[in-house]
Amino acid sequence: MTAFSACQELHDLAFRYALAVDNCDAAMLKTVFTADGMVRGYGENPIHFQGDAGLSQMIAQVDASFHRTMHKVFNQTFERAADGTVSGITYCTASHIIAGEQWRLVDMAIRYHNVYAEQGGAWKFVDRALEIVWVETRTVDPFSPDVMNGDFEGFQ
Repeated sequence: MTAFSACQELHDLAFRYALAVDNCDAAMLKTVFTADGMVRGYGENPIHFQGDAGLSQMIAQVDASFHRTMHKVFNQTFERAADGTVSGITYCTASHIIAGEQWRLVDMAIRYHNVYAEQGGAWKFVDRALEIVWVETRTVDPFSPDVMNGDFEGFQ
């Protein structure tokens, strides 16, 4: 493998993926994958969503399971194999809110193992293998306008 001089489009692809998942927008999510593209588990993670129907199912599950999500994308590396295949790893912390009497935050430290393809002049994901490195849970509070006025009395 050799280093790949990635254009901003490969970085933006991960950002658009995060935006689509956070907005539960299946149509947008489909635009960042090839027609048979997939999100699947890595290691012990059992998930597998492939093609338009699979990606729509993934968004439906996210929407049904969480009140809100926020994916924060960090380090990204890209490599080109001798055969021209482009792959890379993207680091992410995915925050998931489970609403109830008290909100619970589930933060997942993630590494996505990606395979990319250029299709119709645009880069797309062919495969995103989702490795969950660890999970952290804690209670959190919903936003209150009081915090913007400097009233921190109700916050701990």
